[in-house]
Amino acid sequence: MKYRPTPLNIACGTAIGVAIYAAIRPGPEGWGYLMTLYLVPYILSGLIIDFMFQKFLQRYLLTFTFEAIILSTVYFCYSLEERTKTLIIPDKLQSHFIVLIYGVDNSAKLPDTWNYSVKVPSNGILLTSSTFESDLPETKMKTYSGIELNTDKTELGWARITSDKFECQGKTFDYQFWMVDSSCCVYSNHQIDSIKVIIKRQFCGQLTKYNL
Repeated sequence: MKYRPTPLNIACGTAIGVAIYAAIRPGPEGWGYLMTLYLVPYILSGLIIDFMFQKFLQRYLLTFTFEAIILSTVYFCYSLEERTKTLIIPDKLQSHFIVLIYGVDNSAKLPDTWNYSVKVPSNGILLTSSTFESDLPETKMKTYSGIELNTDKTELGWARITSDKFECQGKTFDYQFWMVDSSCCVYSNHQIDSIKVIIKRQFCGQLTKYNL
């Protein structure tokens, strides 16, 4: 068997270089070591799969095609999980939480795009008729003035606390909420439960007021 360059062994070779660099220069907090440990099993798996393909598939073009399909599929699945919504929040929030409530009749749908940005009202509660299941998996936040949170550009940080359900006017609503704070992001169960009560009270009042 003549061992030839293929998409998998080229990708694994690149990953080996990244892993070595990360181990040599792990950074002040040691994240490089974690990256190395994270990459090792993927590198070994990729090299084993590549070796088996080259050993048992006699045609090089067939091996190359199969590996290109595998890498393309992995990249697509990864990209799918990295789709991101950007919540644009007020520079001065009325509270320390951002809430997104789903399945609210007569409310706007969330954009149906690969990534999207949406402006959050000043009260921090965004209503949408879209479903929780259809929303994007990842989240970013920035202020109306364009400052991105969880960066060195601001002291403000955010953390996703939970996704949950509550009932209002005989209907069950999915929601998720994030805390936004300069001392982000450790909260007691009592604080979280209290915020859940506040969210439900504010939303149900808003629902009644506007007949949503």
